Amino acid sequence: MPQLLSQILKPFVNKNVFRHNIMVRTWRSSTQSHGCYPMMMIDHILKVGDSSDGRVERGDESLGEKEVWITDPKLAEVVRSSMNIILNQRGQDIHMVEKTEYTLPKFIDNVHLYMEHISSRNITENFYFPPLPKGSQIQNIAMSSCPDINNEDWVMAVKFSGSKLKLYRHNKDFRWIDIETTHESISPHSSLMYSKKDQRFYVPTPGCNYLCSFDLNFKEKDKLEFVEVRKTDLPKYELFEFMEINSFTRTDHMVESPSGEQFLISWYYGDECKLNYKELTVIHNTKQFKVFREKEELTDRKTKFMSYTENIGDLCIFLGHGEALCIPASTIPGLKPNCIYFAGHNYGVFDITTQTCYLFSTDEGLLSSTQFPSWPHPLSLTPN
Repeated sequence: MPQLLSQILKPFVNKNVFRHNIMVRTWRSSTQSHGCYPMMMIDHILKVGDSSDGRVERGDESLGEKEVWITDPKLAEVVRSSMNIILNQRGQDIHMVEKTEYTLPKFIDNVHLYMEHISSRNITENFYFPPLPKGSQIQNIAMSSCPDINNEDWVMAVKFSGSKLKLYRHNKDFRWIDIETTHESISPHSSLMYSKKDQRFYVPTPGCNYLCSFDLNFKEKDKLEFVEVRKTDLPKYELFEFMEINSFTRTDHMVESPSGEQFLISWYYGDECKLNYKELTVIHNTKQFKVFREKEELTDRKTKFMSYTENIGDLCIFLGHGEALCIPASTIPGLKPNCIYFAGHNYGVFDITTQTCYLFSTDEGLLSSTQFPSWPHPLSLTPN
């Protein structure tokens, strides 16, 4: 794969690339197996149009949508892996097993979640968590900080299918704290996130008129808090635009930048008919995103004012199965500012400036993954 990447990027790589190799490697050690510049490859594919060797071609195009057709299966897999590397920026691999060397006989009918984490010292650390019922479906995980054997204060929250939430405090009490919720209070497909600024976990309600929230010290029998979301400066739609967006399904995701700026992202999916091998099929693919920036001067503990924006500056946002991520584009070679990179059900890039959605496609259809942790909808982790 590194040779394949080198061939693709050869005409565009200059000496400045190699000055940033260390930065890219620290993003995650496994990046080395994909070459040292995975996002430069993504950027090149978006810009190249039809490649001379036929491995990348422009597919269907319509207003606000562009299909990037990758004809080479090996290249398609590299694109998928490269996008996944960025989404897993904390260097965590989540696994589920039926038993471990620490499993007690009374937990033999349960499954165990464990995590392999690559520390800042490039050392792999293993963390085991309390048992879960077999068939547990994990949608996403959010943490107060990167896990560290020497740090006893980190907290992990888990969102399960069916709008269930559990909390775990490392080295405090080896058990899950159940958080009582209802289907009406938690959006089934929107992601859970942790705000370092607010020191709270947030997950949108089904209509995203509120954010369900709880802090690090949440205890069983405590009540969830709800923060009202007030969207301002909404875009004006033509009638056909309003009718179209009204037909889409939507998930909502909160994300926080390293400086503490908070954004609310609405991710829209729509149905589309495709003719594959003379058969008409209906696919559900990404259509567009709407971005709202928090107005900090108006926000208080009970209400967040979110203003529609088409400019997030040098920042990039990453959405997938796990906790949403927001970083400056200037920190990683190849990242394009003011863009949303998304992975899982579809893989692609949304340019906020031009309101254009680029979707990666292959001979088998839209590039996607049903493997944890990329899939943005609930799934069972299959025990090894």
